[in-house]
Amino acid sequence: MGLVGDIAKAILIITVVYWLYAIIEFALLGQYVLALFLFLGFLIPLSIIAYERKKSGKKAEAKS
Repeated sequence: MGLVGDIAKAILIITVVYWLYAIIEFALLGQYVLALFLFLGFLIPLSIIAYERKKSGKKAEAKS
């Protein structure tokens, strides 16, 4: 993976870590509704990433 791919992966990891921190922080502050909305919003990109990874894994298996 090239430089652009590494930077994109780093941005994704930083975003995920910050998002999880925000969910935990809002839950600890008692803002459960906001934490729930953040969690539900987090599931959408997570499911897209999981779907794409699963789809690309099937292509790699078919080639070999």
